Amino acid sequence: MHRRASPVGRPRGSVRAMTPDQPAIDAFVQRYRDQTGDDAPIAGAFCFGDSPGLADELAELVRTGPKRATAGTIVEYEAEGEPLPEPGQRWVVHDGAGQPVVLIETPEVRVGPLATTLDPAFAWDEGEGDRTYEDWLAQHTGYWNRTLPAIGQAFDPDMAGALARFTVRVPDPDVPRPLAVAEGIEVRELRSDERDWAAQVLDERWGGVVAGHGELMVPAEMPALVAVDGTDRIGLLTFRPRPGVDTEVVTIDALQPGRGVGTALLSGIDALARRSGWRRLWLMTTNDNLPALRTYQLAGWPLAALRPGAVERSRALKPEIPALGHDGIAIRDELDLELPR
Repeated sequence: MHRRASPVGRPRGSVRAMTPDQPAIDAFVQRYRDQTGDDAPIAGAFCFGDSPGLADELAELVRTGPKRATAGTIVEYEAEGEPLPEPGQRWVVHDGAGQPVVLIETPEVRVGPLATTLDPAFAWDEGEGDRTYEDWLAQHTGYWNRTLPAIGQAFDPDMAGALARFTVRVPDPDVPRPLAVAEGIEVRELRSDERDWAAQVLDERWGGVVAGHGELMVPAEMPALVAVDGTDRIGLLTFRPRPGVDTEVVTIDALQPGRGVGTALLSGIDALARRSGWRRLWLMTTNDNLPALRTYQLAGWPLAALRPGAVERSRALKPEIPALGHDGIAIRDELDLELPR
């Protein structure tokens, strides 16, 4: 694995000075194989970080769940003579003492210009700092501006990078902890292997793009929560965490109306907001959307702002917005609702 940039500007990646305890690694892998019968090859062992303490910290972030992605520039891989990560590879992540902590698998690797390949969902999955796109970009830019000159390179946001998501197989397969549970509906964070499903839902229901408060957003590129009933996915909520912990709910979709799916998703994002210490949690809808306004207000989201005529500005960005909405009401105004903190 390659060096990574941290939100505090320290390198993330395999640090050769902290060598793995190979007998312990081998025993860890053998226990996994004995328990599962899975004898797929292991690419190797590495630790994140540039010190034993940092390696421990980041291994814990992987073990407990927030960190499920990592990134590096292609020129760094080339300079160190390391191959790019590949989908399907498995690695043992060890701590600062070389002891195995988790076995991970890399289902997804994206290679392309950092400025266009990275999105808020990937930054969220990196699981570090405040998990926002803006924080990721600022801190990684600072890191690469300091480190790339050492290999004769200058950082450019358009330079190629390798962005890899991973899942944990050991000690426990990835099962996101529920944020809210009510009447058989569980709300949790969207898994990386569910992103294709989410993109399809968002394309069918939103045309892939939403417009509001003077901008276009692509909800499939946002972090998301999913509502499930057993193995059935019955709801989806996308959100955009912003600097200053100001987070907007971008879309809410109840795929089984009348079951309280929307209310459950709102409970889930409220729980995530409290856990993350967000100052403000808000959403926008339009004047015609009476069913949603009812749901939001019953869930404790009061009206916070009215922008008369704002939909015309959004319609200029997304002409597909119809003239009439629920019950034949003309779609004209944008309304913000904000959950009190």
